[in-house]
Amino acid sequence: MKNQSKIIAAMLAGVAAGAIIGLLLSPEDGGETRSDITAWFKDVYERSKEKSSDLAAKGLNAIKAGQPSADNQIDHAESALGV
Repeated sequence: MKNQSKIIAAMLAGVAAGAIIGLLLSPEDGGETRSDITAWFKDVYERSKEKSSDLAAKGLNAIKAGQPSADNQIDHAESALGV
């Protein structure tokens, strides 16, 4: 998991560096550039909301899938302890 985090961080840093270089070399005026930046950040925000929602749903599904197994282990431990 640590390697994936490093890869994601490196990708984000690369995207940010590319965006900064693109802005510095942009032939557009300031107003157009600000508008483009705003649109880009809104897009990133919306995509991150979608991804986090998907990840939350997957996490809940994993918890629900593991619950019967956890309950079984608890029952097994309780019976072994005579509880």
